[in-house]
Amino acid sequence: MYPLEDGCFAPRNQWYVAAWLSEISRTPKERMILDEPVILYRTQADEIVALAGLCPHRGFPLASGKLIGDDIECPYHGLRFGPDGACTLIPSQDTIPAACRLRSYPVAARWQWLWIWMGDPALADETLIPDHVEAKLVDTDFRNAGGNYYLVPGRYVLLHDNLLDLNHVPFLHRDSFGGDGGGAIQVPEVTVHENIVTCSFSQPNIACPPFLSELLGYDGPVARQYISYFYAPCMHVIWDSISKLDPETGKAEPLGALLHIHAVTPATKNTAHYFQGEGQDFSHTEPCLAEVFRSSELVSKALDEDVSATRLIEQSIAACHGRIPEILLKADKAAVLGRRILQAMIRAEDGGQSHRLEPADAMPAA
Repeated sequence: MYPLEDGCFAPRNQWYVAAWLSEISRTPKERMILDEPVILYRTQADEIVALAGLCPHRGFPLASGKLIGDDIECPYHGLRFGPDGACTLIPSQDTIPAACRLRSYPVAARWQWLWIWMGDPALADETLIPDHVEAKLVDTDFRNAGGNYYLVPGRYVLLHDNLLDLNHVPFLHRDSFGGDGGGAIQVPEVTVHENIVTCSFSQPNIACPPFLSELLGYDGPVARQYISYFYAPCMHVIWDSISKLDPETGKAEPLGALLHIHAVTPATKNTAHYFQGEGQDFSHTEPCLAEVFRSSELVSKALDEDVSATRLIEQSIAACHGRIPEILLKADKAAVLGRRILQAMIRAEDGGQSHRLEPADAMPAA
């Protein structure tokens, strides 16, 4: 399935972000994940439950049902299912068939996210969840917050492509936060270690982007360096360092650093869940960048631009019967690496031959 090999969709024996923890309550919530409907809710003891979202009797969506204690009741014929997925009641008969149960999915809470394992539950090792300390999501030097969510009308790999290539910022976001006259952002280095792609981008001398001026109290020339980490197959964290430039000496004085926090989870083959948050290591008082991202029309426009780009490319793929021609550029190196890691994960699960990616494997055509 473009841009992966034909027949490949997404690796299943991996952890994905299913929701913000704040989204999950005593009201059942349905979320399509890897082409499967899943319902999420909290028990009376505040434990989070993830179950298959369709009643095994007639396929009625259980998200429209209600909780009876900790059991979910199907509103069609009243069947009830416990937090472990076992059927606890069939009103029309006393015998409960062994096959009448819901699949239960392993879940884990990290930072402000609920992670879910969609593959073989016996393989659900929580140590495989990206290290949130290493990623600075729980670093007390940073004020991090989440809450932004989009259901994106495009396949998930297109969003990964977008997040792994910041060269689009001065162009796609020209009318929002990219309008700083910085021109193309170069990609000096891309490395891969296991399933983590690290790449660095820089803008050595640009005008301070307007949306940051309020936070920094500064609107002169700045240097920006981005170090982007892709924790395949789901999470991106971009460390964004801003320094004030002395116009006479060219010396840089650090102003602060931002964290751009993203998670991308396949919903269906042509849609994706996009979770976005922000953090900063300066000004731990109001305003907070994460709040600016939720309230600022300028920044909201920028996120809409990324979503719109994914939607338009998805439409192009459909118009070209599932595959479009590509001329890959040197700046696409990180995105190609990300694709190949996803491909290797999928092939490892379906019996295909996987191999360790070396830097040479990541080089696109010039």
